[in-house]
Amino acid sequence: MNDSTRVMRRPRRPRPPAARTAAAIIAAGALALLATACGNSSSPTGSGGSSNTGNSTTSQVGINYASCMRSHGVPKYPDPSSSNKLANGLPKVSVQQLGVSTSQYQAAQNACAHLLPNGGQQTQLQSQRDLDAMRAYAQCMRSHGVPTWPDPTYDPTAGWGFNLVNVHGFDPNSTQIDNKMDVCNRGLPPGIGVPLARPGHPG
Repeated sequence: MNDSTRVMRRPRRPRPPAARTAAAIIAAGALALLATACGNSSSPTGSGGSSNTGNSTTSQVGINYASCMRSHGVPKYPDPSSSNKLANGLPKVSVQQLGVSTSQYQAAQNACAHLLPNGGQQTQLQSQRDLDAMRAYAQCMRSHGVPTWPDPTYDPTAGWGFNLVNVHGFDPNSTQIDNKMDVCNRGLPPGIGVPLARPGHPG
């Protein structure tokens, strides 16, 4: 072969920009499909699935219990609502508000206790939590100009609260006391109410 004769190789032509773009789109689409498949295989109880299950269950327990109480001689027993519901799902009420005797109320409680977790009995931790909250509430009232506000007492129908029937030094039914109570209510932990017994006043 003559040295002057050379084989000329055709240089590789670069891939057109349009082809590179199409390949990138296909790859991105494949990744998106893969991510969707993986996401759909996750548990439905993840970020949004059943986060409110506990709350809805508690509310249903309260509604069932209220219906039972009304059918057992406490016709004014209310359904729980966002404005009067305690942490256990039951409404915040007192025997005075319901217009029945303590014995009537306790009889209805005994008949409906099977609908509540733990038979309606507070655990030691729950009882201590409520007591601590009531002690803090009493301190708040005293610091707001009611030095004779009593210590909390335990009532089997309402739990830890305050008996204001025989208090001295202030009128438990006055507007001034109501205003101070509103201030101290703001410091209560979520879901904890203040059971009260006041003379001639429904809670």
